[in-house]
Parts: sequence; structure tokens; C-alpha cells
Amino acid sequence: MTAEVKFVRLQCLETEDNGADELYMHYNGAHLAGIQDVETGGQWQLDLVKRLDGEAVVSLFDEDDIDEDDHLGSIVISESEMNQGLRSQTFNDDDANYILFYRVREFVED
Repeated sequence: MTAEVKFVRLQCLETEDNGADELYMHYNGAHLAGIQDVETGGQWQLDLVKRLDGEAVVSLFDEDDIDEDDHLGSIVISESEMNQGLRSQTFNDDDANYILFYRVREFVED
């Protein structure tokens, strides 16, 4: 059975930078979303859907102008999470703290 991930929102508990982080996300190494400015206490409404075959790796980055972009962490989303309601996982590398909220559901073709 094939599944899909519905990305709901990204909640910021602590930014990596002083002030806002300039965020973008990758899904299995490809661009998913961004760039969005998010401050501590803020959130990013995503409303994105991606097909999920087995597992997928989602990575969060903070764009930097002067040096290399900061990798804020990676999570694995699995088909085994299907139909378990709203799920969450945390990105907390490089002193940042973000919670991604998502749902895994059965993929239905139009």
C-alpha cells in the first residue's frame, strides 16, 4: 500500500540564529519548501502533500548569507505511521528546536 505525507506546520520553540531563521526543507534530498522567516514562538503553515514509499527523510536547514547553511536536523517518516492521526517529530541540531506536525495517510489517486 502506498501512502502520502501531509505536512501541516512547523512550530519554532527556539531559533538557531538571534532573531528569525530563514528556513527551507528537503524531502529525500530534494527541495520541499522554503524560504520562510520564522522567529521563536512562530510557526510555518505548510499545507504540502508528498507521496511516501516506505520511508522518507525530511531535513530542515537555516539559510545563511555569509557561511554554509545550518543543518537543523533530519527525521524519518514511515508508512508504518499511517492512520495514526496528527504526528510530530523534532529538529534540534545546532541549538535550534523545531517541531514538525504531519499526517501519514493512504495515497488515493485522483
